[in-house]
Amino acid sequence: MKPVLRRFLVTAAIVSALGVLAVGWIASAFLFSPCEYTLMRERVSPSDRYVAEIYSASCGISGSRSVVMLRDRSALRLARVDETPPGTVVANDFTAAGVGEDLIWDGETTLVLQYSSAQAPRVTSTEWGGVRIEARRAP
Repeated sequence: MKPVLRRFLVTAAIVSALGVLAVGWIASAFLFSPCEYTLMRERVSPSDRYVAEIYSASCGISGSRSVVMLRDRSALRLARVDETPPGTVVANDFTAAGVGEDLIWDGETTLVLQYSSAQAPRVTSTEWGGVRIEARRAP
């Protein structure tokens, strides 16, 4: 192989590798920015066994949203490896900011997401650990 061709191929390989690294870094910085969670409201079940929490999630350029987490109170309250709050997501887009909106325990085994807006919260799970999750319009 001629020295000029070899030098060109090595330079092209180095520039290509640097380009791939730069694109990967930029993509990870903008697409996979972690969310910052802020506890907005917390409701404990009547027997103190379960905790339902509403978190506001600010995700940088991806926007913001809210999530309802449900967890067993005896479990450790440590954030997970992906930095999400402890527990299981049972609903999205529920802030309980409107008049009459709230998390309500209807007995020990039913968590009610009471809403007054035109659109019901997106319930991602209708049951978790023996607790039924329902969305009801506020009276």
